[in-house]
Amino acid sequence: MNKQGSIVAAWGGHLVDLYRLARFDVRNPHSYAKLRQIKALARRCGAKMMIETGTYLGNTAMRCSSLFDRVFTIELDPALYQQASRYLAPRKNVECIEGDGLKMLPAILARADVSNVLVFLDGHFSMGLTAHGDVAEPACLEVEVLAKYQDKIAGVIIDDFRTFGSAAGYPLKSELFRSIEQNFGDAFDCTVHLDQVLVWRKR
Repeated sequence: MNKQGSIVAAWGGHLVDLYRLARFDVRNPHSYAKLRQIKALARRCGAKMMIETGTYLGNTAMRCSSLFDRVFTIELDPALYQQASRYLAPRKNVECIEGDGLKMLPAILARADVSNVLVFLDGHFSMGLTAHGDVAEPACLEVEVLAKYQDKIAGVIIDDFRTFGSAAGYPLKSELFRSIEQNFGDAFDCTVHLDQVLVWRKR
């Protein structure tokens, strides 16, 4: 699909999302709706950098490269990593990293030049080409890692909330919220919107 076709498809999917939202029939949102949500939360929390777990084909990182000063995207599957690296190579502010998000997040956040970050957690097993790490959905464990770098975190988005408690190997929705509350405490607000959990630092 060419660039124009991709834009038309993204807008078409977004119109479907708006229709479903009006009918209170929220399902897995299309890519443009998710991009708008990333953009809105970045504006709200003032994030200047982004870390994504689960690069997959690289579309989210590509689109977010125009929203953030720097984008780090982590992919566990070697073949997907190679494919996405080639696709994202023209975007010089995007760094592709091969590995497990749970292990790579602290390595990135420990860098002295990384701060004011929005973290997009989407590195879970969802069948098909996606990779399976040590656990199918590591979000609760990733929240624990992120909490150790709270001073660098502006916000967090946890994708595909509908799957928690319903897909094999996924923690319960209540476990996810418990992890957020225990690790981020009163310094951050939290809500659910369009199948995503949004966490942001209070100002």
